[in-house]
Amino acid sequence: MKYKTVLLLVTIGMLASCGASMEDQYRTALVTVEKNLASLAKGINTGTIRNATILKQYSRILKRQRPELAPLLTELEADATTSGPVYKGLQERLAGAGPQARDLTLTEKMKELESLNTAVQPAVYNDALSDPVNVMADLSEGKLARVNAINKAAELQANKAKDYGAGSQLMGNHHYGHWSYGMGAAYWMWYPRYSYFGAMYGRNRYYYGDWAGNRGYSYYHDVGRNNYTSARQRSTQRAVEQRARKNYRSDKPFRSAYSKSRSGASGISKASTTRAKSAFRSPYASKSSSKYQSSTRNSRFRTSRGARRGK
Repeated sequence: MKYKTVLLLVTIGMLASCGASMEDQYRTALVTVEKNLASLAKGINTGTIRNATILKQYSRILKRQRPELAPLLTELEADATTSGPVYKGLQERLAGAGPQARDLTLTEKMKELESLNTAVQPAVYNDALSDPVNVMADLSEGKLARVNAINKAAELQANKAKDYGAGSQLMGNHHYGHWSYGMGAAYWMWYPRYSYFGAMYGRNRYYYGDWAGNRGYSYYHDVGRNNYTSARQRSTQRAVEQRARKNYRSDKPFRSAYSKSRSGASGISKASTTRAKSAFRSPYASKSSSKYQSSTRNSRFRTSRGARRGK
């Protein structure tokens, strides 16, 4: 799929050099992304996406070990299929960049298609599924290994992050919930099918200002956000951050959730890390923190790769 991404860009470049209209370039890009999304669906359905397979395996194991989690695990397991929120999100974005869509300019549609064409690569999609896999790993209390990330204790230490409990990798990810407002502050609300996360921790509210400055690593936030978030969703995220900054009241300065990438990635594909260098950054980010933090910086930490390694 990396070849297909390069081919798309080369084809668009050739069309541009030949004087092809932007409409022609757009139609070519649209057809390419449609084909690549269909190819990804085939890979998911035939079991060639490694983390999708692991997600199903972890779900089966945990349902035996912790039957009370079965409804939540079933919802998380959906991401191993084309019915899950991650894949369906790609479908919705592709429809939103289609010829009938009127809320994006042609230039904006082209940018969206470029982002989507990276997201539908099997290697990149496999990386994206590491978040729900690692949530299950954390629910196992260390009995199941994290994938594409260092172990939980090392990750929290490396980032000086707070432990928001199992499911923290999915907080702030629009596929699983949204930021709501109460008493002038934004707090995280899980979609009903994931509400068990809140129930596990006494339905405590996690406020944006606290989470932004103390969150740990997740693939979505630190590597793949540009590829798995639409332009409109990124605009909403900026608005939430700006409002939180304005209303933030603490003896400590407000820290943007995206002023720097958190450490913690391990074994992420080159397709993900290359794209991450141009990912959306907070307007409050400093130039010194704009580069993607390579997982090689975390080589001193033990990674979790097997299906049954502890903390």
